[in-house]
Amino acid sequence: MKALHQLFSSTKSKSNWLIYLALLIGFLILLVSVQLFINVNQFMKGSQQANDGFEYLVVNKKITNAMMGNNENSFFSEEEIQTASAQKAVKEIAFITSNNYGIEANTLGQLAFSTQLFFESIPNDYLDIKPENWHWKEGDQILPIILSADYLNLYNFGFALSQGLPQMSEETIQAIPFNITIFDKKHEANYVARIVGFTQRYSSILVPSEFMTHCNREFGAHQPKSVSRIILKTKEADHPDLVKFLSDHQYATQNEKLKSSKLKSIVNIVFTISSCIGLFVLVLSVFLLIFYIKLLIIESTQNLQRAYLMGYKPSLLQNIFLNKVIKPNMLLALFSVIVIAIGQYFIASYLKKFSILISPYIAWQTIFIAVLLLCLIYFLFKRRLHTIILSVIK
Repeated sequence: MKALHQLFSSTKSKSNWLIYLALLIGFLILLVSVQLFINVNQFMKGSQQANDGFEYLVVNKKITNAMMGNNENSFFSEEEIQTASAQKAVKEIAFITSNNYGIEANTLGQLAFSTQLFFESIPNDYLDIKPENWHWKEGDQILPIILSADYLNLYNFGFALSQGLPQMSEETIQAIPFNITIFDKKHEANYVARIVGFTQRYSSILVPSEFMTHCNREFGAHQPKSVSRIILKTKEADHPDLVKFLSDHQYATQNEKLKSSKLKSIVNIVFTISSCIGLFVLVLSVFLLIFYIKLLIIESTQNLQRAYLMGYKPSLLQNIFLNKVIKPNMLLALFSVIVIAIGQYFIASYLKKFSILISPYIAWQTIFIAVLLLCLIYFLFKRRLHTIILSVIK
């Protein structure tokens, strides 16, 4: 058996090192592609968005000169809603409910203000954040509100700077309660409102659906129920049929989401191609290694036959060669994972300076694929070496 070890480890050709180098390149290309794919998708989804793989398009009708003076034209009819829901790329559809009553907000102190507002509500499943205290029932005086992050940015970098007012962080504005007055021509109700979160998905002022239903019933009962904005839940915001449908019906939505979805599709294609190249290099290297080991076994035919006659089982002879192959592959995979983990940490630290947040840790999917590749290589070599050795010693 010592002769077999020496014969396997000593060879005048250095082609085996070229094979292992190709294996390392294959591992790196494939695993780097997977990690970058995860990073890009993580960045595009955003830290506050629900990680469910869907895009949420807020759709309304474009306001034209012909529609001015007639608000009814901006509402969706039942037929239009059914048509939108029937689109192939649309998974589900939800309604944005608006207030049918007057709303006034005010507060006292150094930041005193008084203004009229609007409220909207959407189903909880369509929210991109889920605050713990996002609930309301009849009789509650505390009203939770989710505010658009865009509104806070407009105040901080538009209004506050131009008027010499103090800018406010999310934590500060969440700590400030303000009074809300709900009213119609006959009566009114007062509540204390608190900002409980900031939505990146919707440009609106959101309240719980229970509150909206209660107030529309109490203060706007005689107004017809109508929908002016709907939400399309889709996995393909840039689907050609959906884009054509929105354009043909003169519906407006967040164009940046359509562009982001197109960019995401392009990125997915690029990383898929890159992964395929890495997988091709890896597979080619594995087959070259099998061919190399086959030649090595053929060269050591006499020693293998002698060992077999001495009573060594074919499985033991097979494991000698198998260990010599698997151990380098394990080291190559481990080295690739370590390199990617170090690179991920430094890339995340660098991007953080530009407010681009990604995880500083290597993704579990990357490690899983590395382990999966090692398992596939192990079982492939075990099967092939068993067949080759049996054909040599018998």
